Amino acid sequence: MERRLAAGAQIIAPIESTYWWAGEIQHSNEWLLLMTTTTERFEDLARCVRELHSYEVPQIIASALVAGTADYLEWIRRETAPRSGG
Repeated sequence: MERRLAAGAQIIAPIESTYWWAGEIQHSNEWLLLMTTTTERFEDLARCVRELHSYEVPQIIASALVAGTADYLEWIRRETAPRSGG
């Protein structure tokens, strides 16, 4: 959040995950992190998640925001705008 790569975030935890890794089915408890950002900031946010995440290949996906109120969309743009010096 300090880097202003996302306007907000929600953590949903714990969740049970089942997935293939290293040729085997894995089961683990994980935390789902949903972050709100702009298309322009997505790559910077993804790079930050990779840098901080413990997984070799963390799940980083984008879901399209197809509609939103004008004030909410403006809030996302304003809060994720790059700051001078940062």
